[in-house]
Amino acid sequence: MPSVIITGGATGIGAATVRKFASEGYSVAVLDINSESGAALAAESHRGAVQFFLTDVRDRASIETSVDQAMQQFGTPSSLFANAGIQRLASLFSLKDEDVDNIIDVNLKGTLYTVAAVAALMREARTGSIILMCSDQTFVGKEGSIVYGATKGAVAQMTKSLSVELSPLGIRINAVCPATVKTPLADKVLAEIAEKHFDGDVNAAWRAEAEGIPLGRVAEPEEIAEVVFFLSQPAASFMTGALIPVDGGFTAQ
Repeated sequence: MPSVIITGGATGIGAATVRKFASEGYSVAVLDINSESGAALAAESHRGAVQFFLTDVRDRASIETSVDQAMQQFGTPSSLFANAGIQRLASLFSLKDEDVDNIIDVNLKGTLYTVAAVAALMREARTGSIILMCSDQTFVGKEGSIVYGATKGAVAQMTKSLSVELSPLGIRINAVCPATVKTPLADKVLAEIAEKHFDGDVNAAWRAEAEGIPLGRVAEPEEIAEVVFFLSQPAASFMTGALIPVDGGFTAQ
């Protein structure tokens, strides 16, 4: 049975992707700090097995321990979805050092360390597919997202550089770049935007977000999960180093 490792897999896009792979018969290792949601996800019934591993991607040793445990249980993973990420809205003049450090540690360092740990296993197998979580902010800027956007731009460049290094080893690496998706992370961000621009009206903030997208709505997590799954499959065998917008046309404007 093939296996996949998914970081940030307890909620949102990560959880939708866990369910997609598990429904297709994969053994899925969920790496996250959210033990309650992770355990609940692992308890669901699917064709494939789901196992939760408590992991803080800011800590390289934590990642390596969980990846090793997942490998011992499920074997060498055929795919990795490095999805873990955080966002903190702040202007240039209100940035807090701890927020800058946390965003960089989770979004950038956490992604790099996860890829390093899993690619080492795939190197031995001479095959594998890695998918990184980028963002529409790979291509555009947004208010209050200086550090978040910077990390996603860095992950995009990481995708390209790693594709050059890993392709000779039989490992493909691509990135998905969604616009706004209806997730718990987006709920928090839109609540902040609502307080700043819509007198606290969260529904108005969500409507405005949807109106800025040509398709007229935000994405559902399952829509991103489908693209991630496709990138892991033989049908995508000639794709590597690609940054794939899944954004309802937002960055086409």
